[in-house]
Amino acid sequence: MRKKNEKFKFFSEHFWKLMKDQGGCCALTGRKLTPDNTEVELKEPYKEEGRTEFDNHYLVIRSLAAMARYASEEEIIGIAIEIVKHRGKEKGYALKKGKA
Repeated sequence: MRKKNEKFKFFSEHFWKLMKDQGGCCALTGRKLTPDNTEVELKEPYKEEGRTEFDNHYLVIRSLAAMARYASEEEIIGIAIEIVKHRGKEKGYALKKGKA
């Protein structure tokens, strides 16, 4: 059992557990992950209590890692929606809100 103030240490077995739990896919895009294109990031980077706990980690594709370091999952999804609203039409994309 870890002490209350002890920091969580991330090892390869944690990586492979997340990989299995996420079905080998990026938590944000659903793209296929490999050890070469994957980064481990915090789901809630600004969370105060439990910030470094295992359950606050997820795997994302490397191209999103920098954003995931500074924005929550909710913020990233909001930004993606804004991008599609702003530039989607010129690329042939549109949004349709579905039932949650």
